[in-house]
Amino acid sequence: MAQQTKVKDWHLIDAVADGYKGISLQKAYALLQNKKSNKVIVAVIDSGIDTLHNDIPFWHNPNDIPNNGIDDNHNGLVDDYLGWNYLGAPNGENLSISINDYWRCYHRFKNKFETVDTATLSTDEQFTYSEWVRAKKYIDEKFINANESYKQVKENYEYAVTQDKAAQKILGKPIFTLGDIVANDAGGSALLIWQKIFDGRNFTNETYMKEFAAYVQEMEDAIQQKNNAPDDVRGKLLQDDSYDVEKKHYGNSNLKTHSGNHGTGVSSIIGAIRNNNLGIDGIADNVDIMMIRGILGKDEYDKDVALSIRYAVDNGAKVINMSFGKYISPNKKWVDEAIQYALAHDVVVVHASGNDGQNIDLNYNYPNAYSIDGKRFANFINVSASGDAHTGGLVPFFTNYGLKMVDIFAPGVEVNCATTGGGVQYASGTSMASPVVAGIAALLRTYFPHLTAAQVVDIILKSGMPIKEKVKLPGTNEMIEFSLLSKTGTIANAYQAVKLALELK
Repeated sequence: MAQQTKVKDWHLIDAVADGYKGISLQKAYALLQNKKSNKVIVAVIDSGIDTLHNDIPFWHNPNDIPNNGIDDNHNGLVDDYLGWNYLGAPNGENLSISINDYWRCYHRFKNKFETVDTATLSTDEQFTYSEWVRAKKYIDEKFINANESYKQVKENYEYAVTQDKAAQKILGKPIFTLGDIVANDAGGSALLIWQKIFDGRNFTNETYMKEFAAYVQEMEDAIQQKNNAPDDVRGKLLQDDSYDVEKKHYGNSNLKTHSGNHGTGVSSIIGAIRNNNLGIDGIADNVDIMMIRGILGKDEYDKDVALSIRYAVDNGAKVINMSFGKYISPNKKWVDEAIQYALAHDVVVVHASGNDGQNIDLNYNYPNAYSIDGKRFANFINVSASGDAHTGGLVPFFTNYGLKMVDIFAPGVEVNCATTGGGVQYASGTSMASPVVAGIAALLRTYFPHLTAAQVVDIILKSGMPIKEKVKLPGTNEMIEFSLLSKTGTIANAYQAVKLALELK
């Protein structure tokens, strides 16, 4: 299908009226024009946020005085005025190093599980054991593959470094291409070697050497991860026991350092101030954003995730967005208990399904909607990313999918969102789709405060826009029915959700 011209904020508009498979937000607001809204707090568990952004309505802890160095509300957390940073040190420094959780899990439980009689393990231990087995398999496979060829690869790399320096000297430039070699009459073995490396292709020596170095480093990491336990960088910096979920008083109030654009963009999609001629318009018009910094990448600690959820609940959030995920969760029970805690306190939890182009019914992705014993959390929505003709197709190659584990799709390709410093950008990923659904959940909670978290989830899932056409299975050229990619087979729609909520009144 030919691409259409990009329309700003396409994710908000309507398929019938505007020709884009967005969420029909203006039609939703037309239904709500005579209804009163109530302020709702939305917690965003992410990598941080631009705390000075002028287009994001920030939550302010009513029981805390900012920047006075005192735990005013006696919760063990000093100056949690805008939220909390579970990746911060007492001196204000922020954790910036992410360590592979397969590596952590393998060595953490190696002595306990390597020779264990599994019949002696409790149900919770059985789950942790299964995660350790997966970690061991991953570490062993990486080690075997790396160990077999590392010596030869290292020698080849060192030889390439020598030839790279020689070619740079001959050509008189640090960065060169095949064209530079062809145009040079000096000759020399180094240039002949590089001519073979280029093999008619268009790249630079710098690109090649960086990729080669990264490959060598990957092999060295695989050998290191098998032979040596990782340093507890997090525990040392934060002065915290990384594996004791009962120790809750750690971190700092620094929500901005190392935050990048991710948390800022996610927050703006949910609730950037509407109709103020600044940046973008968020989905929900009467929310405050509570930022909780609890993730770096795909290797967040279960403890940090669990306590971030509990912090959000304890401080009044009615919707939580979690645009992150990982492949292994040895202490999933802690996260399950936190999601159950959110359910008990009537809080909706929205999660991004991930960007691996995989069927997560068959591949692991955490957190998810099911507890260790198979119970489904009624307050949890797992969201995958949809696109449109102008983005190259209805289903992007990167999005995860699954009839059981994915609940619904939402716009997540080239979504307009805020950046740090007050700018805007187009961003793609299930990280963008999740806040679209969180924004719809917040919209429902502001105008229909009588609805429970479970009812809000049910309305969103029942009101999605059905898609009858065939689409590409992510990561392939195979055409399948869109309905086979998620539980509902639909794309979230704010108008239909509001309409259903009004009918249920």
